[in-house]
Amino acid sequence: MTRVTVLAFFDRISVYHTLKPFLYCRKKIDANTLLTITDSPEYCLSKDRNRILIMVRMFLKPDRVDHALMRSLRDKYERIAFFNGHPGGGLHHGDLLPYVDLYYNKSLWKDRSAYIQKHYGDELFTDYYHREFGIVDENDITAEPVMDKRHLTKLRLGWNVGVGDFPRSKYGQRAGVALARLLGVHWSKGFSKRNNPPPQRNSGAFQVHARLGFQKRNSLAAQRRLLLDKIADHPAFLTGPKIAPRLYNREVQHSKIVLSPFGLGELCFRDFEAIQSDALLVKPDMSHIQTWPDVFVPGETYVPVQWDGSDVVEKCEYYLHNEIERKRIVQNAYQAYREQTDQLCDRFRATMAEITDL
Repeated sequence: MTRVTVLAFFDRISVYHTLKPFLYCRKKIDANTLLTITDSPEYCLSKDRNRILIMVRMFLKPDRVDHALMRSLRDKYERIAFFNGHPGGGLHHGDLLPYVDLYYNKSLWKDRSAYIQKHYGDELFTDYYHREFGIVDENDITAEPVMDKRHLTKLRLGWNVGVGDFPRSKYGQRAGVALARLLGVHWSKGFSKRNNPPPQRNSGAFQVHARLGFQKRNSLAAQRRLLLDKIADHPAFLTGPKIAPRLYNREVQHSKIVLSPFGLGELCFRDFEAIQSDALLVKPDMSHIQTWPDVFVPGETYVPVQWDGSDVVEKCEYYLHNEIERKRIVQNAYQAYREQTDQLCDRFRATMAEITDL
């Protein structure tokens, strides 16, 4: 029997997205593999007798690595795999690499050599807005590069938030997380829905949904400010302040096009909300990224626009006036999304085999 401990930070993204394969697919992995899921480092250090540890979304609050804890865990476990909690291609916690055997990201930069270079603000896109537009953060952040190239061999592509539950029920998920923390994460499986219900019936009442919030950091907010500047006063674009989740979901579900800029990273819930709503996904170019599920094939599953927003109005107007083309991409995106997420348990089984067979 192979016994594996999963040490996870319990929040909505963990319970309903990142941990989804561990909960939904656990009975479909090797029968000789037994998973124990906990949110307690103390349990791992004092009570756990397993020799393999998987860490999920740890070191988010506070957002820094506890090196003393990692040294203790490294001394105890024969194998450690880390699933990064950030949505971007950057590592953010690259200083974990010396402690772990495998490091799974929700997305990875296709050019792996970029990880040994410094980038302003953690990500390639934040570095771009710093270089091209002079955007600076109140507290300058420059990601430390990977110092030892040999650690790049530990990088693996995991799964992104697209494997989770859509549309999201914000308050229901909060209740599930509270119960997971109180009664154990296994209880929350009852909240987990099967992926890929049929797309929402979309009336197309709204043309382009572009109600965009902002991150506090300037380098993260820069792209959204540029896009909003380009679409300002254009009647086809629905913009405005943050609204209640129920109203937001209704708007997305009845929009022909959804504009989904980067947030904390390139990937956003909005990407998959658009696909589940039978809307066309328009998004800043993703050609630098590897991710899974991958619904970012230019002109086939989404429409890319320039990072400076220079062509966003042109692209959206084109597809508003070319309904056949818009629907073709919409249907392709949903089909690609469904085919990939239907393979979730196969991917999870292969990932577990890689971790346990190191």
